[in-house]
Amino acid sequence: MRSASPRPHAPIRLLLADDHPVVREGIRAALSSDARFRIVGEASNGEEAIRMTELLEPDVVLMDITMPGTSGLQATRAIRRSTPHAKVLVLTIHESREYVRQILRCGARGYLLKDAAPQELRRAIEIVAKGEPFFSPSVSQVLLDEFLQAPRGTEGDSANLSPREREVLALVARGRTNKEIAAELGISVRTVETHRTRIGRKLGLRSAADLTRFAIAHGLIHPG
Repeated sequence: MRSASPRPHAPIRLLLADDHPVVREGIRAALSSDARFRIVGEASNGEEAIRMTELLEPDVVLMDITMPGTSGLQATRAIRRSTPHAKVLVLTIHESREYVRQILRCGARGYLLKDAAPQELRRAIEIVAKGEPFFSPSVSQVLLDEFLQAPRGTEGDSANLSPREREVLALVARGRTNKEIAAELGISVRTVETHRTRIGRKLGLRSAADLTRFAIAHGLIHPG
């Protein structure tokens, strides 16, 4: 099994998942001349994406949302279960609040629109490969708007969190597992679980998508 992040100086291994050949060819053209990236496979639907991710073990899967059969949403959820070290970066034309909310709940680490410039695509891949989140500016605005429109009093304030809880929350929002957080902070997995329980109780939040949105809104992590 491959490590959770690419080895230093090794190219980032990519799997392209999109049902339109012309889109895959365009992505390949944008990345093939860059030594930082290596495209190891292509999938034309969600089922292929799941199978090829398990077989090829890419570092990052560039995932379209709307594909025939198994959707990008379903494929992302399955990949997070079967190949958790593979990071999913959504590349789509959709920027609706519901799509953003659903894909984050499925475990994607980034959300980029297909009209992004090639340099933004490259930057997004590098950031997501490190395990950190990346969102197109317009998608970040969707997340912030949703947070600002939420009824006040249902979510706590980051000031209520201890410094350690803020550290744990930031790592949760970056997609780290409890085990990875424990190793990074030098604490036990049980202690991480305790911190997460307290964070959820203080903020009134439970899902990773809600915690990520909260972390962005309060400057604990930074969107693309």
